Amino acid sequence: MKTRPEPPPEAALIRAAAKRNRISGRKAASLAGISDARWRQIVTGYQTVGGTYIPVRAPADTLARMAQAAGATAHELADAGREDAADALRELSTAPAGQSDPQVEAITALLATLSPDAQQEVFRRLQHGVSPVTHTQAPDERHAG
Repeated sequence: MKTRPEPPPEAALIRAAAKRNRISGRKAASLAGISDARWRQIVTGYQTVGGTYIPVRAPADTLARMAQAAGATAHELADAGREDAADALRELSTAPAGQSDPQVEAITALLATLSPDAQQEVFRRLQHGVSPVTHTQAPDERHAG
């Protein structure tokens, strides 16, 4: 194919969700567990091989992880014609009992209450490393030497 194909509806959805939530493609790809190059192929709807455009359709599980990373919902995926990926996203959202870390779940729930700007700030700080909280002794706690 010599002309660039239009992105499929699910690709446009993922791109719009990432933009709406101010998540870069690089960060979203990392969160989804795929490479930047694969992310770009899926959101543009094609890859190039020898100067030829080849349409790309993401597997349901990959698309679900991308939607989760970008902040798209299962309902939006279904509306875009990818009920298979919507089902996969629903499964991702409901981890089986015993496989979920309570601390991770608590932090995830807390993050969900923050605005997209605040979430991005938290992610930015995490990406640059979290400084450990140091305990400083109050003057009355110091020991004589």
